[in-house]
Order: sequence, then C-alpha cells, then structure tokens
Amino acid sequence: MKFKNLRWIAIALILITGYLHLITAGDEYAETRYMGVLFLLNFLGALISAVGIYRRKLWWGWILGIVITLGSIVGYVQSRTFGMPGMDVEEWYDPIGIPAMIVEGLFLAVTLLAKPWSASVIQEADSTPITNANRQSVLVASMTLVVITVGFFSYQAGARESHNKHPLPETVISNERLEEEYGIRVTLVAVTAAGGLVDVRYKVVDPEKAAKLVDEEEGGIMPMVFVGNGEVMLMADSHMRDQRLVADRTYFTLIPNAQNAVQRGSVITVVFGDVALEPMLAQ
Repeated sequence: MKFKNLRWIAIALILITGYLHLITAGDEYAETRYMGVLFLLNFLGALISAVGIYRRKLWWGWILGIVITLGSIVGYVQSRTFGMPGMDVEEWYDPIGIPAMIVEGLFLAVTLLAKPWSASVIQEADSTPITNANRQSVLVASMTLVVITVGFFSYQAGARESHNKHPLPETVISNERLEEEYGIRVTLVAVTAAGGLVDVRYKVVDPEKAAKLVDEEEGGIMPMVFVGNGEVMLMADSHMRDQRLVADRTYFTLIPNAQNAVQRGSVITVVFGDVALEPMLAQ
C-alpha cells in the first residue's frame, strides 16, 4: 500500500483514539481527577499528532502518536492488573476501552507498514513544495474543528446520559427522619483540599437500619451530592465505598469536586440510593 494511503489511515486512527478518550474524560474526571486530565491530554495530543502526520513530521507526528497509543494500551493493562494509583483493579471488559485498544493497535501496525523513519519518506517530505501550504493549513484547521465539535457534543450527550442514570430522587426527608428510619445522621458536608474534594461525613447510629442503604454492587453506603436543582451530580470513587458498619462510628467519603461545582455556601442535596436529604448549604 502506498505511503499516502497509510498516512491517511494513521490520521484517522489517531483521531479516533483521541475521540474515544474525549467522550469518556468527563466520567473519568468525576471518579478520579488526574485520570480525566490524562484522557483530555490524550485527546489534545492526538490532534497534534494527526496534524504532524499530515505534514509528514516524524517526531511530533508519528512518534507522538506511538507514545500516545502505547501509553494508552499500557495504562489500560495496568488498570486491569495492578490498578492505577489511587484506584482499584477494574474489570477487563469495557465497551469503549476494548475498541480503543484495537484502534491503538491498528495505528501501531500501520506505522510499521508506513515506515515514516525510512530515508525515502524523509527525503520526500523535505522535497515537498510549499505552494500548497495555505490549502493544507485550511484543511488541517477544518479537520481539527470538526473533531472538536463532534467531541464536544458527544461529551455533552455522555454527561446527560450519566446524569440520567442517577436522577435526583423524589423522596426527600429530613436528617432527623434519616436517623430514625435508616440509622445514620449526616454530620458534615464541606469543601476541602483547596476546592478539589467534597467531604461528606455521616454517623452510623443503628447498623441494622443503615444496612438498608448499602449498595450491594458497591459493597457499602454510597452518598452522592447533587448541586442546585440537581443539574450536577457528584459521586465518590468506587474503591472508597467498601465498609463495615459499626454503631457510633463516623464515616467520611471524599467526592471529587468536578469542575468545582460545589463552593462554600452552595445549595446541595445529599442522596443515599433512592433517599434524598433536604437541601443544605455546603461548608
């Protein structure tokens, strides 16, 4: 296959890699902040790599693409074997992760076939006339704009889907009733860690009653925080939810404060499963 065709295939594959990371960056950020940032950097790096490959640049085109795809594959394997720092080991199957690894593997295969480091390819790139520079710039800018636009709307759709999975419950009770019926009492909801985390603390008064709030899939009580009228939902990392309920013990859950949605004085609603507390002010 001609180098020109392989180059366009490589551009498509690296853009798909970045796109798949972009549409999952929001969920990753909500769970673990640094992972969301890494996914966003993956997308931005993929854009730069695509431009570099189009302009026949070896280092910030092809090699950057190799670093991105290899890093993504290694990260996925690590998250399923040893676990990423601060995270539990995840299940191997992921509806987006597996296709992403396939695309990344194909990019590496295409790179080996294209051999962009060969002398003939480098010489051809150096001898390319500059007369088409303006046309190339317009094409690259248009391609980048299309990818960003599609990624933005996909991200918004994904955010809405994630929010719909955890709607604000219709049952709203007071903290006193929560203690009477479910055996726990919320003692604190505050912004901490320079605004990066929301600290939710609750005391277990009656472990038997509190067991009704345990999420069986997560292995513990899973408090969620809704901001304002429920337009933003914050949830803790799964590895922070496993617990053993003990009477008169105070538990705390640190929830990533995505996009600094919660500020001191913000109106928030703490939710346990299908039960929501009356709105309160974050400290």
